Amino acid sequence: MGMYTTFKDEDIKVIDSGGLFDFLMELKNKDDGFSYFYDTFLENLIDGKQYSFEDWNNIKLISYWYNPQVDFLDKISKYIEGWVEFDFETPEEVARISFNNKETIFELGRMEYTKLKADDLLR
Repeated sequence: MGMYTTFKDEDIKVIDSGGLFDFLMELKNKDDGFSYFYDTFLENLIDGKQYSFEDWNNIKLISYWYNPQVDFLDKISKYIEGWVEFDFETPEEVARISFNNKETIFELGRMEYTKLKADDLLR
């Protein structure tokens, strides 16, 4: 079953629409079962609409970080700038993915478990 990630917000700008189109078409032609990576992005690019990660809602992303997802997010930084944020099960477990200067940076919140006695929690 697993836990699912929720799309939260974004600010994305396409900086190389021709290169992005070619990149997305290459993925589509591979037909590797990851159509949610590119389907809506490609349709929006063709229609002149805003590029968005909104369709990456309710997927297994945070805590999974499957290789094809990370590879896609790394490679797409050549064509876009900005950031996207996703929520997970707790407010601590979030992800902000930034695309700047053709580099992808992952900022990840993590749930930290600690052992405490009752006195530590009673203030």
